[in-house]
Amino acid sequence: MAPLPDLSLPRLRPHLRAGLPALVAVALMLVWAANDGGFDPSTWYWGALVALATFTAVFVGVLHGHLRLSRASALAVGLFGGYVAWSYLSMTWAQYPGLALDGSNRALLYLLIFTLLTALPWTKATVLGALLVFAGGVGIVGTVIMIRLASGSNVPVLFFAGRLVAPTGYINSTAALFTMDTLVCIVLASRRRLAGPVRGLLIAFAAVSLQLATIVQSRGWLFTLPIIALVAIVVVPDRLRVAAAAVIPVVAALIPVRRLLNVYQSGPSDPLRALAIHAGRPALAICVGAFVLGTLLAWADTLYRGRGLGRSQRRAVGTVLALIGVAGVLAGGLAVSKGHPFGFISRQWHGFAHAEAVYGASHFSDVGSGRYDFWRVALQAFEHHPIGGLGQDNFGDYYQTMGRTGEEPSWTHSLELRLLAHTGIVGFLLFGGFLVAAITAAARTRRHGDAETRLLCGALLMPLVVWLIHGSLDWFWEVPALSGPALGFLGAAGGLGTSLGVAPPARQREAPAPAGEPETPAEPVEPSRRPRVPAPLGIATGVVVLACLTAVLAFPYLSAHEVQVASRADANNPGAALSDLRTAAKLNPLSSDPGRLAGAIALRNGRWTLALSQFRDSISAEPGGWFSWLGAGLAESALGEPEQAHRDFLAAKEINARQPAVTAALQRVYTKTPLTSDEAFKLLVLLQ
Repeated sequence: MAPLPDLSLPRLRPHLRAGLPALVAVALMLVWAANDGGFDPSTWYWGALVALATFTAVFVGVLHGHLRLSRASALAVGLFGGYVAWSYLSMTWAQYPGLALDGSNRALLYLLIFTLLTALPWTKATVLGALLVFAGGVGIVGTVIMIRLASGSNVPVLFFAGRLVAPTGYINSTAALFTMDTLVCIVLASRRRLAGPVRGLLIAFAAVSLQLATIVQSRGWLFTLPIIALVAIVVVPDRLRVAAAAVIPVVAALIPVRRLLNVYQSGPSDPLRALAIHAGRPALAICVGAFVLGTLLAWADTLYRGRGLGRSQRRAVGTVLALIGVAGVLAGGLAVSKGHPFGFISRQWHGFAHAEAVYGASHFSDVGSGRYDFWRVALQAFEHHPIGGLGQDNFGDYYQTMGRTGEEPSWTHSLELRLLAHTGIVGFLLFGGFLVAAITAAARTRRHGDAETRLLCGALLMPLVVWLIHGSLDWFWEVPALSGPALGFLGAAGGLGTSLGVAPPARQREAPAPAGEPETPAEPVEPSRRPRVPAPLGIATGVVVLACLTAVLAFPYLSAHEVQVASRADANNPGAALSDLRTAAKLNPLSSDPGRLAGAIALRNGRWTLALSQFRDSISAEPGGWFSWLGAGLAESALGEPEQAHRDFLAAKEINARQPAVTAALQRVYTKTPLTSDEAFKLLVLLQ
């Protein structure tokens, strides 16, 4: 009988020092994933405060006031910190400082997660545990969604326009999240030392996630998936085992692909619920089969003690697996393009360049996108503001005046153009330098670590691969459920090397081996057992910095929370909602949200003077907000001031001439029946 593992506190302490903080960070990622991707400020702001508290506790209690970072990781933290500082500085030239503050706080959140997971005293067990919790957590979320599809339970709330939107609330980020989970599960499932049922469960989760990523029908996902797969197979070690682990999930997604794609065509004759059940039941059954088959193969892999394959044998097996993968890609491409892949690609490019909407049998075959114009305006913004950009998160109002589509994007839909348009060449170089330094630290871990370390490092980098490649075509920076794992696990990949002695800390110099003697691998560097007590000046500085960071996160969070509470109370108790919004405005005077929402509530309740006052406050915070100009004009019109109302409507039209409510207000401002707020709101609803 095998001896029981030693679970005594001295034995567990090295793992707990990294495991507990890592568990907090991964738990945040999973909470964000299950709650609209963490996009809502009232969600990610409290997560930022938790991350700050966790980092502070680790810095004081575990690291003893000293970050143990490799040279590359230290450089990465410094450059990321420089980017965050530059982001806050952009508030001074941003048209809307309130948005720049929110965007800078979001960047601070990512810096905290990256630095925390970089500096932890990792062990292989804690890294494996963190990855398993993340992969299993997202896999469980996906399995619950698949069960709901198979059972037809409240299916409409999971979809938007026939495409899966749950759990992140945004179609393309849902596809990216499940792709991240698929890759992490596949890499971990190739690890022989994991128990057979665990490996089988990882294979099943990978199958579920890949099926759900398919049913989303994201065209950005479709076109970037081959590149993601290619880069992933380059990044991971022992590619043959990883490719073998990928076969079952890929086949499991290809078998029901037609049914998965048909959900998009739901209508009166084929309601969404019926098509979801038609796709979900066989897909779920296939995933159960993937678990059983994966578990059996994992047990067989564990029991097999024969000699490893030779080079020629590995090449032959690898060729077969590569051919299976190519065949799978071709089969999926033919299914998506209805047997005409080249014509499909040509139509997609034409629709992308000209934004002509043409609808087909699936969203993959639909044509039309506003990204071409988004990117044009983003490059124009960089051309006009090359040094500092528009200011963090200030693209939305700029596009309203420069765009040519009927859309109202808040983001550039590209990570690279986001950096250039929002923070200029300075921000682009700072963040680009950060990525280079952080990837260098991770590459050293992968290059110099043992086989297990290389495998863990490869798994840690999978979210980053998806985030960088697919995120070049979309706005994933703003989704903490994607940016958190991508940047956090990137930091962990570099930090793992430092903890294991693969990448020595920045303060330690490596002495070259004497001439004629072979070099020996570096020994793990143990943290000092005698923590040095910082000087009083250092303690005071740390307290001040912590207080400033807490304040810069806490007050906007409390304000966003009050806005959320007011939104819920609006219908039943407008007086309480207005009171909450007054509190929100005091907590964050830079935000235009409290004034804009309070003005709308006042309009609906016939309080014209209060509405005008609130909209003026909102305009003062965000001069480029067309809705506040429209609301102010409606209030002026109701108060019998058509001249001032006309000026406000013209200001709204100058910002956004595509809104029918603005056009109608201008046409009727001097008539006996000027546009009322109720009529304006109905036009806005129709537009949405």
